[in-house]
Amino acid sequence: MRSHFSGYKGWVLFLVFSGTLINAVDRSSLATANTFIAQDLHLSLETMGWVLSAFGWTYLIFNIPAGWLSDRFGTKKVYGIAAFVWSLASAMTGMAKGLGVLLFSRGLVGVGEAANFPAATKVITEHFEESERGTATGIYLAGLRLGFALTPGLMVGLMVAFGSKAHPDWRMAFYITGLGSLLWVVLWMFTYREHRGPKSVTGGVGGEQRVLVGSLLKYRNTWAIIFIKFFQDYLYYLFLTWLPGYLIKGRHLDLGHVAFYATLPWIAGMLAQPLIGILSDALIRRGYNVTKVKKTLIVIVQLVSVSVIGAAYAQSAVTAAWLLVLSMAAESASTAILWSIPQDLAPPGAAGSLGGIMNTAGALASIVAPALTGYIAQVFGFTPALVLGGLVMVAAALCVIFFLRGIEQLPFSSEVYKPLPNAGK
Repeated sequence: MRSHFSGYKGWVLFLVFSGTLINAVDRSSLATANTFIAQDLHLSLETMGWVLSAFGWTYLIFNIPAGWLSDRFGTKKVYGIAAFVWSLASAMTGMAKGLGVLLFSRGLVGVGEAANFPAATKVITEHFEESERGTATGIYLAGLRLGFALTPGLMVGLMVAFGSKAHPDWRMAFYITGLGSLLWVVLWMFTYREHRGPKSVTGGVGGEQRVLVGSLLKYRNTWAIIFIKFFQDYLYYLFLTWLPGYLIKGRHLDLGHVAFYATLPWIAGMLAQPLIGILSDALIRRGYNVTKVKKTLIVIVQLVSVSVIGAAYAQSAVTAAWLLVLSMAAESASTAILWSIPQDLAPPGAAGSLGGIMNTAGALASIVAPALTGYIAQVFGFTPALVLGGLVMVAAALCVIFFLRGIEQLPFSSEVYKPLPNAGK
């Protein structure tokens, strides 16, 4: 472990880990504060569901452009600018005095955060070997779950510190977390060195090239990871946007218990992601087939995540909480494996673009899951909302089994690439 992830390579991994952690805090802060924002701004559960999904509309639109920009201009500029945008936008949430600013600020967070995973995918692809990527991906993704684990306690602590338990100050909490995120932007811009690999493309396509994003959509495996990502991320965004609200409204827990039980699933996810990556890489290094290893592991953990249905029907809040912990640990593990797949599939120079395409499906889930969960909870209660979350994970597992083929680099030809305007000059 030390030999593979020491020196500058280890620092690169820390940067994407910490950047993803910051991303998580700014993304999930609204989930913790949404009950109090709704009270102050007089918003219904259904309306708050649309507010929670506002992030997803712009996230959906900007994922593919963010991936292309990362491939075209490099991750240093794109990732740095994107983090600057989402940090200021998160702070802007604290200025909301009505629905308009609230929707705009969360939409702008989506614009910036759309670059996180396409850029991180490109960074991991460029700096790590195939047998290291499962572990590296699991470690940096653990930053997301750690951020989600820290956010409930951080937001509740800030809201109570600047207000009180009876009247939490959610505005100041957004100012501090949003503006504080700018510190990472400085760290990234001053310490990250852009990868300088060979410009030629393997397989006879010579010279500096630009990926034709649309060409990647011609492959079955591209569509397979798109569908898997959507189904898998539906449950993820259900947890991200409604877990605190479910514990307050559905289980009638106080703020202290909400902070505790809303943190546990993300801690479990944080631990599960590097562990599943280490296991995957270890099996591959021992000679086991990459496709069999990754497909088997991802299906197993996806089926374990269906335990969210048990939480829906549990009589005890404590039992429900631990089933939610198990479900999120399994969903997180499946995410770690899934994000390593575009790294294996992408033709040279296309990792950011393919990551952006896959994450666009996750962005669609970030719109559908919060809004649909809010509607179902408003009309039918939280139980059927959680059941639906479990069923979509069954759909994800079926896609892995029957839709995803061999996990190997997509066969590319000259039609996948287009020379840059200055190529050959």
